[in-house]
Amino acid sequence: MKKRNESKLTVAALMMMAAMAMTSCASSKKINGNSNVGKNSEMGKNEEDLDNSYLVLSDAQQDIVKKNNAFALRLFNKVTDMGSKVISPMSVSYLMGMLANGADGITQQEILKAIGCEGVSVNDLNELYKAMLLNANHQDKQTTVNIANYIAVNKNFKLNKNFSQQVSDGYQAGIESLDFTSPKSTDRINGWCKEKTNGMIPRIIDQVSADAVSYLMNAIYFKGTWQNKFNAKDTKLENFRGYTRDIQKVEMMHQVKKLFYTENKDFKAVDLPYGNGSYRMLVLLPNEGKNIQEMMKGLDEEKLNQISQNMENCMVNLKLPKFTIEQELPLNAIISDLGAPSMFVAGKANFSHFADGNFFVSKMLQKAKIEVNEQGTKAAAVTAAVMLTAMAPEETRNVEFIADRPFVYMIQDSQSGGILFMGQYCGTH
Repeated sequence: MKKRNESKLTVAALMMMAAMAMTSCASSKKINGNSNVGKNSEMGKNEEDLDNSYLVLSDAQQDIVKKNNAFALRLFNKVTDMGSKVISPMSVSYLMGMLANGADGITQQEILKAIGCEGVSVNDLNELYKAMLLNANHQDKQTTVNIANYIAVNKNFKLNKNFSQQVSDGYQAGIESLDFTSPKSTDRINGWCKEKTNGMIPRIIDQVSADAVSYLMNAIYFKGTWQNKFNAKDTKLENFRGYTRDIQKVEMMHQVKKLFYTENKDFKAVDLPYGNGSYRMLVLLPNEGKNIQEMMKGLDEEKLNQISQNMENCMVNLKLPKFTIEQELPLNAIISDLGAPSMFVAGKANFSHFADGNFFVSKMLQKAKIEVNEQGTKAAAVTAAVMLTAMAPEETRNVEFIADRPFVYMIQDSQSGGILFMGQYCGTH
């Protein structure tokens, strides 16, 4: 039977919490052994659906994936409340990875710690993210997964050569020099977001800041067709209990299929595969009397892996709402709380590998959207960081400037340095 490959856990699926009703197993068999994607006829998988570029990760790379999964859980716990949410932890991880390449010292250590990769070398992180990026869209011919990275640089600044090479190679990042005083730069940056998310996220910024040094961005787009599609005729308006026990009417999809399923004292879990099974939505439903926060408190990356190991092939009476969620998430405070505060503080941030100067991240945010219907799922996220320059802190000196003799004066354009007026003063006559 099928054993879940940890390297392919789609962590973002944990964020897609939804209500469902399921029966006990009609027939079950423990999942064990190696992954047999393409060999389980009951699950509708065919070997011809698999791409030859199937991703195989080393033990060390799988360990980094586990660390990133731990970060994903911590990130989710920071944003969960009583409202619907969608985030992409992977998109945040890619952006943080690029920032780690530009950072040094404590700032770099904090960035790695925040994404759960304390003690991991930046080069190892780069190699993993490159492998995942290059193989993402080759895991399943029926599923589209695109990961893209982009750096827009103020034309008045130049990135360090080594940093440019690292992000161009490891992150396949496009690097572009733009005039940040021109409205066309805003259109260019938003146009990149729209293109890389297939129109799901048409814009990430309202206006480029002329003071900004750079905009670093990651975009992830996902489109998957259910391996077991829902029949639209079976979708009906049904009750849904909100957090405050208020009754809502939602479009509830319904099917009875053999699916991998498990349950414990905290929740029920079902695996909804896409295409050939290389990608899936893992849905966790808290047991009656428990809420999402209580359920997530007891879940770490090891228990997350165990969910897949404990799953059985069951006949599942599944009901899942049809939904669309959009979210904009400010990340400064969240990433600081997760262990990387210095990157946001002028004078403390160390981005010496990024470019010549003193830089800090003034703003980090993510926009995400997901659509779930009878056919499958579309999801997209863009995570962006705005880099600014800061004056280096200096010790205060006591000085005098007594203009009691002739002097020269100039009136300049501060941005360009252009001289508007120039003269000298030699006295009253």
